[in-house]
Amino acid sequence: MSVAEDQAQKRCSLVGAEGVIFDIDGTLIDTREAHLESWLEALASYGYHPDRAALEALFGQHSSRWPPALLPPAVADEIGDELIRRKDELFSSRLPTVRPFPGACELLAGLHAAGKRLALATGATWHEMQIHLDILDVRPYIEVTVYDTEVKRGKPDPETYRLALHRLGTAPALTVGVGDSASDVQSALGAGLGSFIAVQTGGFAADYLRKAGACEVYPDINAVWEAFRRGR
Repeated sequence: MSVAEDQAQKRCSLVGAEGVIFDIDGTLIDTREAHLESWLEALASYGYHPDRAALEALFGQHSSRWPPALLPPAVADEIGDELIRRKDELFSSRLPTVRPFPGACELLAGLHAAGKRLALATGATWHEMQIHLDILDVRPYIEVTVYDTEVKRGKPDPETYRLALHRLGTAPALTVGVGDSASDVQSALGAGLGSFIAVQTGGFAADYLRKAGACEVYPDINAVWEAFRRGR
């Protein structure tokens, strides 16, 4: 292995990281179906019935980007904000049913124990994020959070990860992002993070995530946890 290859491998490892910034939905907590059902129900209440595939392609992007992608422009302008509020209400009602992915809590605890500084960068609302933190039971390990209304431009814009990185205060080159979508990858790398590790629990193919810029792709967060344990 060349020196450059060795350095690249270290940048992509949680073992050598100073800080780690995580997405939540679809990465740490299995909310994919709850989000999908909430969008479908909200859209149906306005008489729209898009294919599931059209919604699945938008996972990882900020809610504000969904109405323009799913509705005619004039309709999106008219009901977009109402639609998002309705979807958020429906999703909140489903939150009691969601659970962390296996290995999520263990990974966060293990990283904290290893001296890594941890942040959460999410498009979720403040209320949703509080429930997520309770579900994960990891509040003592998380130094920084960024949620939907704290940024003007959500993922894939870099603002979410840029704010998380600024608050965390770690060296960008030694900060690793972890998420489940191309939007996460683009937001993190655009914010200057040194590397990004992707998981496939958001429903995206490994090649697609690598093409977006992920240096490693794992099937789920438990596989990331196992790799970190072995690497230590």
